Amino acid sequence: MKITLCSSASFFYRLPSIKNALENIGYEVLLPSMTNFHHLPERAFAKIQHNLIKEHFRKIDQSNAVYIANYEKKGIEGYIGGNVFLEMGKAFDREIPIFLMKDIPKSSAYKDELTALQPIVIGRNWNKLEELLRKGC
Repeated sequence: MKITLCSSASFFYRLPSIKNALENIGYEVLLPSMTNFHHLPERAFAKIQHNLIKEHFRKIDQSNAVYIANYEKKGIEGYIGGNVFLEMGKAFDREIPIFLMKDIPKSSAYKDELTALQPIVIGRNWNKLEELLRKGC
């Protein structure tokens, strides 16, 4: 089974430990491009030039599930930024289960939309992930 990890780029350094934990229990794990384009003055241009959004969408298309590593950022617990919101929408459209590390942020302007995507909060409980995937969520 394949799982694609999604997160804010500022959390990319944390993804290898999640990847290793999931691989240790038998999952194939797909990561976002780990190249850091945030130093560039026009980050949108870097996303376009390097096709980052479409590249990650292709990984989601290949997956049996997505896992959102939504750590605290900018004082917001469970932060979900624009790219991750898009990625969750892509998974939802493809009927791919969406798992969250933390609850949807209470202060999100898109709380209703995020809730409608029906993500499942599992933390880092990989046994729960396996159980839910076996059941077909």
